[in-house]
Amino acid sequence: MIRSLYYKPGKSIRKDVQPSQFVKLSRDRRGLLWLDFSNEPAEVCLPILQGFGFHPLAIEDALQQTHAPKLDDWGDYIYIVMNSVNLKENGSLWMNEMEELDIFLGPNYIVTIHDGPIPAIEETWASCDRDMRNVQGGPDHLLYKILDFLVAGCMPAVEKVDLAIDELEDLIFDKPSPRTLERLFALKRVLLAMRRILLPQREVLNKLARDDYRVIDPKDRIFFRDIYDHLVRLRDLVGGRWTRTSPW
Repeated sequence: MIRSLYYKPGKSIRKDVQPSQFVKLSRDRRGLLWLDFSNEPAEVCLPILQGFGFHPLAIEDALQQTHAPKLDDWGDYIYIVMNSVNLKENGSLWMNEMEELDIFLGPNYIVTIHDGPIPAIEETWASCDRDMRNVQGGPDHLLYKILDFLVAGCMPAVEKVDLAIDELEDLIFDKPSPRTLERLFALKRVLLAMRRILLPQREVLNKLARDDYRVIDPKDRIFFRDIYDHLVRLRDLVGGRWTRTSPW
């Protein structure tokens, strides 16, 4: 599915933009274009991304969906990789599913690419309908909203793990069993997976908050700094839980 959102000052938000108009609107400095690709095959995405003039290496990365969080500065645009956390409970065991989110941010457009549903994208999309100020702030402010929802979405997963740890601690002292140990190691795998993405995601936000980018207004850095602070707290919390779950 390809969704589009186009805003121009003084006019209502459009969501009926045709693919033939994408490149033209992306070059209109007075408007803001958001394209969202969800589970679209590479052959559909490729010609559209090429039309924006993205570097072939950046396009290749975006279509592979196998990268750790990072930020690449290409001058007229930046390319960002982030991960969305989806914690699932399978009986008494836990699984931590990661969904990659690839983002191209330009002077008046943002392009998001992902395979599965990402709550942060849906929440940001809905927020644009509720409050036009979310698009009036420009593409970098829209990026902030997406990343803010993305990081905030990690907290419920951490809280679930925290509750499971408390339950395990009671079982370890009251009724220790091999099954309890199995659940403990499942939790450790969840925490390890979260640690692996929280650290590089923290570095991405640190760059957005501190470095100069042509497509980000310096006055908006404070918003990314706020998300960075949230990630620092999350990383510390997950690190503390990792220590608590050690059976040795």
